[in-house]
Amino acid sequence: MLKYLVLLTSDLMSAGIIIGMLFAYIKYNFKEIGRKILIGAFGFSVVASAVMTALLNTRNAFSQKMNIGYLAYINITLFAIFLLAYLLLIVFGITPVRKKTKAVGEMITFVAASLMIFVLCFYKLPTVFAYPFHFDLSDNTVLSTDFIYRFLGCTFGFLLSLISAVAAYKAEKVLKQPLNKVFLFVIMFIQAFCFVGTGVQLLRQRRLIPQSTLAFKLIMLVNNYYEYFIIAIVVVALMAAVYLYFDNRKVKEEYANSAQLRKIKARMRRQRRWSVVLLVCTVLAVVNLTAIDAYNNKEPDEAPVEECIDEGDNLIVPYSMVEDGHLHRFGYTTEDGIQVKFIVVQKPGSATYGVGLDACDICGDAGYYERDDQIVCRRCDVVMNKNTIGFKGGCNPIVIEYSVEDGQIIVPKSTLVEHQDEFK
Repeated sequence: MLKYLVLLTSDLMSAGIIIGMLFAYIKYNFKEIGRKILIGAFGFSVVASAVMTALLNTRNAFSQKMNIGYLAYINITLFAIFLLAYLLLIVFGITPVRKKTKAVGEMITFVAASLMIFVLCFYKLPTVFAYPFHFDLSDNTVLSTDFIYRFLGCTFGFLLSLISAVAAYKAEKVLKQPLNKVFLFVIMFIQAFCFVGTGVQLLRQRRLIPQSTLAFKLIMLVNNYYEYFIIAIVVVALMAAVYLYFDNRKVKEEYANSAQLRKIKARMRRQRRWSVVLLVCTVLAVVNLTAIDAYNNKEPDEAPVEECIDEGDNLIVPYSMVEDGHLHRFGYTTEDGIQVKFIVVQKPGSATYGVGLDACDICGDAGYYERDDQIVCRRCDVVMNKNTIGFKGGCNPIVIEYSVEDGQIIVPKSTLVEHQDEFK
């Protein structure tokens, strides 16, 4: 649950805040017609993202071609469109224009803002929509506890980002000029910088640009501190919320009578409430991206490597050592100095045991740990069905040769040596 809560916050929070502020910017400058057109563009991008997600996460010729490399070129194109739109928005949205070119400038500004909203949606949403495709269904039902927890994590993360977007829209709409533009363009600059770093990385992977020290440092900066850039966007929105709250504590505008005063105070109360909503959402987002993320990624306690009976060419594990139903880990150090680890766990309600390497074909030697009487992959957090341990497929432990005799599990050393490359 916490994993997907953090993922959704990381994927959608910054985009939601920017989209909310862009909607407010367009409505302020283009009134109702601009808002309607933007809603249509937003709806189109959501539908396009859903279609793209379905195509990419089903087995077909299109998904194979896209996953091979075409998707990288699409993302590079999206980044280029975002950067161009951002530059146009700066030139025509901040720089004063002549009256003769005002209509053209307004149209360019509107198109640029619409393109930025489309890019953010089409780049972010397919990743978010794809998460349910990767939920663990080891129990073969969507009513399993793990599925529900993951679904709730996605739901809470999505709602937090959605409410933040609405609150950002409400706040940006009433912020005084030019302060509203300052907050908007600073946030978009941070997002644009992240896109530049990711775009350079994709270009390098496709060998479309030469390797350079500057490109390497830029890629490392964005990759290593990506979460901090998102937090920076959230903090700027938080600053806007704080400013809006204190700016609406006292009546500063003139009024003719008490009725107008009550109307002004009512409007200011609404603005303070939305500023509080944005403040709470941004604080929760920072907590998600820092404390909850750190807690979720905390290294789980690893079961110690237990000693078993070393007898000639075999390792022997008596039933008495592993009949408690918990995960047990054993190891053998090869002549090359590599410790090959394997696990043994008694299957629920059975006298049989699941035996396999402490590694799998998908996640390598990340290994497994025990959580709430469940066996979990340390890398991908997939829960193993204890009854399937010892069988090939998915994230199950790699199957090894063993035999059972006189209440003992006998594992040949030779079969462990064959798999030592998995633990290098």
